[in-house]
Amino acid sequence: MGYFVDKFASIALPAGVSEEIYTSRRNINVDYNALDYEIHVATYNEEPYIAETLKSLYRQKPIQNDNVKLILVDSRSGDRTVEKARRYVDDIILTEEGLLTSRNEAIKRRNPDVVLSADAGDLYSRGWIDELAKPFEHNNVVASYGNVYSKDPKHTRKQKLKHSVVNTWNLPGNNSAIRVDALKEVGMFDESIDQTDLVEMVLEEQIFTKVELSTVGKISYRPYASVYKSQRRKHNTTEENDEYKKQQEQGDRF
Repeated sequence: MGYFVDKFASIALPAGVSEEIYTSRRNINVDYNALDYEIHVATYNEEPYIAETLKSLYRQKPIQNDNVKLILVDSRSGDRTVEKARRYVDDIILTEEGLLTSRNEAIKRRNPDVVLSADAGDLYSRGWIDELAKPFEHNNVVASYGNVYSKDPKHTRKQKLKHSVVNTWNLPGNNSAIRVDALKEVGMFDESIDQTDLVEMVLEEQIFTKVELSTVGKISYRPYASVYKSQRRKHNTTEENDEYKKQQEQGDRF
């Protein structure tokens, strides 16, 4: 019953209220000495959005205790994304453009045991790292993922409900963790697709990768690993979002 109350609250209440009250209560102990965990945040011209996201990650105990490294993976942004991020991250990796290219390159250079993926503009609940990391104490687990909600007050409850349901089926790129050896076994992310095409990206990153990983191990759904997603890629929510979407369509952003 408690989970369903939390889920309803995450849909119905503003993101800040829901995050503080409903997704920060669980106390999970994770053995961070057993595996090397890292968070990778891929960016391209995210100056207005990156600080808020990194603050929500930086405040979490595994990072504060230096158990998990926070890595910025930037596609040579033309704005102040890297400058804004520098105070929060442990390392900055510069890559060529392309979200999947960035994710693959960061894994190759850093080679952690488990990589958690986060996205600029999103807010991460206080227990997010622990929730996604805990399942990897079982050797057969190759990935974990949680719920994605909207943080945009103009995003209707109907749309919030859709997001909260759909994102229990796929492997969301902004709320998942993957065992690197398993990802290598299935061939990493396919960089040959059109990485500017949203449909192709969703299919490769969130659906095909989940299917492929499920053939080599178990995928753990973690309903309390909550993320509050920016709707900056959506038209007709705010003028700022419309401008962001236009820049994305022009190739100026992921």
